[in-house]
Amino acid sequence: MKKKFVPGVLIMLLGLVIAGCGNGNKNNAGSAETNGAGAGTKTIIAATSGVSNPFSYEKDGQLTGYDVEVMKAIFKDLPEYKLEVQAIEFEGILTGLDNGRFQLGANNFSSNPERRSKYNFSLPIIENANVFVVRKDDNTLKAVEDLKGYKAVTEVGNSGATLLENYNEANPDAKAEIMYTDENFVKQFEGIEAGKYDVRIISRVSAEKAIKEHGFTNLKVVAFSTENSDPGSYILLSKSADSSLLDTVNKRIKEIYADGTLLKISQEQLGGDYLPKKELME
Repeated sequence: MKKKFVPGVLIMLLGLVIAGCGNGNKNNAGSAETNGAGAGTKTIIAATSGVSNPFSYEKDGQLTGYDVEVMKAIFKDLPEYKLEVQAIEFEGILTGLDNGRFQLGANNFSSNPERRSKYNFSLPIIENANVFVVRKDDNTLKAVEDLKGYKAVTEVGNSGATLLENYNEANPDAKAEIMYTDENFVKQFEGIEAGKYDVRIISRVSAEKAIKEHGFTNLKVVAFSTENSDPGSYILLSKSADSSLLDTVNKRIKEIYADGTLLKISQEQLGGDYLPKKELME
């Protein structure tokens, strides 16, 4: 009886294995449908901080903001690509571009020579010069050259930090005190009002929006310019990404600039027209 029973068991087990393989293929197909990735579709992973209102932030559990909505608009009519936006720590955006984890980085990124050497830059998606945020009674700080002795607050790795570090390197006998923090810039503004810090270098849009929305009655914005300063904000692309991606992104930026989509996003997210000059789109 045992000799007759063993083949039957083997047949049953073989049937279960075959059925299991069939179910596995079905589950994989379902996963692909859920991810929205069809045959021949290339997934583009974009990184942003998710905590840099109005450029990248969460609302009702969803990522939004100027940079996020611009990226969505860019890829909306590109069926050959599937855009996936991930929120990570700010410092990890550039690291992820370096190691190829991300193809795009968008977080109100300005231009400087070091970044230009490491990353591909899109066309500008906004005109957003850096400014000083100081207390209203500060009538001294009007230019970078006036930073001597100032307690300047910043996060690691942003354009303001780079500007401060370059200033200190060029002026070893007239340094600013750079105070690095993990606080968001609204908390930093509170610290400036309270006298904990003296200045924050930040983009004009972020400064004006935060001062208005959070009621900072004792702060003001001071415009300044530096040699070869670039007021634009850009999407950064990994140089290891497919070279055609940069051309595709720039083509779409021109299209959404021309058809009014970019202006609509600017008005909705930033409260006004902060678009780059038309000649920069050529």
